[in-house]
Amino acid sequence: MLKIRSFFSSFLLLFISQSVADASSPMRVTIVGGTHGNEYTGVWCIKSLDRRLSSSESTSTNNNNNNNPKKLYPHLEISTLLGNPQAHQENKRFVDEDLNRQFSYKALVEEFSSSLESKRAREINQLLGPKNFDEKNCNSDATKTTSDVVIIDLHTTTTNMGVTLIVGEGDPLMTRCAAYIVQKLRSSDDNRVSVLMHTHKDQKSRPNVASIVPHGLSIEVGPVPQGVIRHDVVEKTQQALEAALEFLERTQQQQQQQQTHPDELEKELRQSFPNGQVPCYRSAPAKRAGEMSSKIPWPCDSQNLNFPAWMVHKSVQDADFQEIEKGDPLFVDLDGKVIPYDGSHGSPVLLMFINEGGYYYSSSGTGISVAVRDKYSLETGK
Repeated sequence: MLKIRSFFSSFLLLFISQSVADASSPMRVTIVGGTHGNEYTGVWCIKSLDRRLSSSESTSTNNNNNNNPKKLYPHLEISTLLGNPQAHQENKRFVDEDLNRQFSYKALVEEFSSSLESKRAREINQLLGPKNFDEKNCNSDATKTTSDVVIIDLHTTTTNMGVTLIVGEGDPLMTRCAAYIVQKLRSSDDNRVSVLMHTHKDQKSRPNVASIVPHGLSIEVGPVPQGVIRHDVVEKTQQALEAALEFLERTQQQQQQQQTHPDELEKELRQSFPNGQVPCYRSAPAKRAGEMSSKIPWPCDSQNLNFPAWMVHKSVQDADFQEIEKGDPLFVDLDGKVIPYDGSHGSPVLLMFINEGGYYYSSSGTGISVAVRDKYSLETGK
């Protein structure tokens, strides 16, 4: 059994190594905050990281190596990006439309608009990409440019999701990164850490910022109101981010040392997930055009499409990743009438992003998201 496991570990290391353009060069990692302008936690985190990066340039002997990113992560080239500066200035999720829906082929190439977010998406795509949409040409210049780049996009949610790590299927580098974060954070009693597999299986079809490059991770932490900074939520986000950077540093270090046998990192992951399977959630497939995931929609007020005509029932509020069955209370209308779940997405079902403030906007997709339990392989990320 040890020989089989060693073979798979060696194969996986070679597979990941081949996805990096030049293992002798630092892996480029861009931390994005403020993709949604009123999610202040991510902006705080990149500002804090910018200070640490600036102070690391100092030659002062008082510089604390324990807080110096260049000392902690010498094999990474770390940078930050404020995703939507104008929306952040206005304390809005977006100005015209959701920036985190602008990175599909249709939005970037076929039908890009004159909206602020469409223009910003094309700027970010040139800064961090460009995104490669040519499936037939895996050796294109775009692929070579982005194969050694990681994007970590920091988000918050108004819902009771705890720490949620959103990764793409079939990307063993980042799915293993998510598993590493889970094992690092779950030792804390107040940390609920979940992995959510992105609903789009193909990186090229995903419309989010982190999909510009083959290796992307979104860190979503809540609950926290929009436009508010909470110390505990910032700490949890920073803990998840530091764990991600630690994993990437250790992985890159191993590649540069050309190790072809399981190292301590592999042993740690195997101890936490002895069967090689990592529990996760998946978004149920979307049923409405233009949505990234399946949602149970609420009707909107006829005079304001961003105002729900039904509110979430109190028995469902804050019950993210818990089951409901057909007939259970789900919504309440203006007359106080309880609207039960109609079984439209099966029964029982798991709900997540329950009463998410960002989902009051039609361009983000209104409603409550539906999830299913699953597992993925450490070796393949599937």
